[in-house]
Amino acid sequence: MQFAHGVSATTGRPFSPPLSYRTSNRRQPLKLERSEILEGRCHKCKKWVPVESIKDCEVKVKELFWWKHAATCHQGSQVPGDDDFYEQDDMFRRLEELGL
Repeated sequence: MQFAHGVSATTGRPFSPPLSYRTSNRRQPLKLERSEILEGRCHKCKKWVPVESIKDCEVKVKELFWWKHAATCHQGSQVPGDDDFYEQDDMFRRLEELGL
């Protein structure tokens, strides 16, 4: 499940996303590799982690590289405020008012 849907096997909740993103240049990429790579900042280890493959091709699940890092690093921790998976929109408030 964790690599197909981004759900932690430990907590049963989605992995927290990166805190921020940056693009880094790669030194001496090969012919079929990216010259730039997108990286995400991890809330737990504070490292910049590649969130895409070095291969210059489309992947089916773009988040896979982040989820692999999160599965080994996060170990159940989440970004503060990211522990509630309900979006408190108008529908949520209406249902809450009705006591549902």
